[in-house]
Amino acid sequence: MAIYAIITQGSNEYYDDGLLHISPARNHVSLNSLGLPFAQLTAIEYAAREAIRKKVHARAEVYMDENFFRSLRLDYDSRKSNRPKYLYEAPMARGPTYYRVESCQTLLDNLRSPEERK
Repeated sequence: MAIYAIITQGSNEYYDDGLLHISPARNHVSLNSLGLPFAQLTAIEYAAREAIRKKVHARAEVYMDENFFRSLRLDYDSRKSNRPKYLYEAPMARGPTYYRVESCQTLLDNLRSPEERK
């Protein structure tokens, strides 16, 4: 069975607002920091499937939003990598959005150890 991961992240920020909003009628709940990441998950999967079908890139184990990729504690050479990134259309996002493809092993091999993160 083929297994892959699609990874995004929310902004985890708010401005004097609660992260949980319940409508006055109490029939709608909104978790403000979750909307965009969920939309990105489906958008990345759709774009990756199209790219694979059109042979733009091969199948991968991990498909990551560019912002998530940049937030990883990777060694310097991996962060400045010239590996390609692929455009996808994320609903609710401003400007161009990109995803990266990678293998789990490459990510694990390039994560900095806790001692190196200080």
